[in-house]
Amino acid sequence: MFKYSKPTYPIGILFILVNAGIEFGQKQLLAYKFVPSVIAYANVLLFIVTLIGLFALINASKNPNPNVLVRTVMIAMGLRLLGIAVAVLLYVKLAGAAISPRSVYAGFALYPLYTWLEIKLFLKLNVKK
Repeated sequence: MFKYSKPTYPIGILFILVNAGIEFGQKQLLAYKFVPSVIAYANVLLFIVTLIGLFALINASKNPNPNVLVRTVMIAMGLRLLGIAVAVLLYVKLAGAAISPRSVYAGFALYPLYTWLEIKLFLKLNVKK
């Protein structure tokens, strides 16, 4: 597990920066009718899924069969989208009429950041081989 710690630093830094932004900008978020906890939960979900996806990609790249890497990319992307869809549906069900679409969109805005970072880190690791 320690051999994977260095590639995860940028993902951890993004996670910490987003959480710090949520924590220190809570008054501004509430003023613009965002729910900070929804954005924080989306950040945690995307952080975990990104780490799992990156580890899966690293392991798949060691396989000599190129189809394994393609399947892993497709499965990781599908699971990420499915996880976000389930989280949004649970939020809508639990919040009822008090949902905050702005917070959901803010959580969706984190998705491309984590995806871009995961791909960038994987390609950077893969070039070294």
